[in-house]
Amino acid sequence: MKPTYLALIGLLALAGCNSAQQDLEPLPQSLTYGENAASRKTQAAPGAMIQNRFMYEGQMVYETYEVQPDRTYKLVRRRMDQSGPAGNN
Repeated sequence: MKPTYLALIGLLALAGCNSAQQDLEPLPQSLTYGENAASRKTQAAPGAMIQNRFMYEGQMVYETYEVQPDRTYKLVRRRMDQSGPAGNN
């Protein structure tokens, strides 16, 4: 019976894995927020990573964008810090 339990635990652990990456929704002040986001282009090379930070609802937000081949931005990572900007703790 132990192999059955181990197999069941292994299947449950794998069920929690999701290989499809979810798209992050832009927040106000994100580079990709609003109706002008699609027309926002950059001179940076495709594949370059761009950083953006801003305050949102009392939290410091750190976003990372990847420049796409058409030179638009794709939001790939976001971190929210409740302590606010450095030095204001």
